[in-house]
Amino acid sequence: MKMIDRRTLLKQLGLLTGGMMLIPACNFDSRKVSVALDNLNITIEQEDLMKLLVEVIIPEGTLPGAKTLEVDKFVWVMADDCLTEKQHMSFIAGLSKFNALFKNKTTKEFADEEAIKKRLPFIKEIMEEKAPEPPPLPLAEAKDEESEKKVEIPAEQYLAYIQEFVSMVKRFSITGYLQSEYVMREVMPYALVPGKEEFCKTINPTQKVNLNG
Repeated sequence: MKMIDRRTLLKQLGLLTGGMMLIPACNFDSRKVSVALDNLNITIEQEDLMKLLVEVIIPEGTLPGAKTLEVDKFVWVMADDCLTEKQHMSFIAGLSKFNALFKNKTTKEFADEEAIKKRLPFIKEIMEEKAPEPPPLPLAEAKDEESEKKVEIPAEQYLAYIQEFVSMVKRFSITGYLQSEYVMREVMPYALVPGKEEFCKTINPTQKVNLNG
């Protein structure tokens, strides 16, 4: 067996521990967030939730749904690029409390298979509710003044932010779906070069027409 002197051993241990100090700054999770955002910091769980949410808004049917067409990525980009700083905070606040409110009302996680039939009724219900005065933005942990312990604020208190979040997702989902390559090619073909305008035209129900054309 090759002997290692004390100086060499200490040097190698120094290199090893120095390298280990870098580990906490690295993410070795095999799954990564698939969209590059400049202003929003999201998690894998939140990205998965968005995929389910756009699927509820535009479900699979005779045509591919929003999840199949990856409309969720369009929603992320629009939210990241087109919202103000205050809207970003509201968007993230609603996103972060959405699943907690769903769980409070259904006892299930939004991602649970058993919760599929509860997703749409839940969204309809919360969008019709009157929201209480929400906590100020940016959100901060509430603490008891005497004990200084963290106080859990009920998810229902964040309803205004959740409603705004859902409204934004719905608006961006519809826009993204109508502008998707599949819809523009297969459902409502878009003419890149406008042809002759016809102000009076008989509608053929079997013909594919783009309303934005």
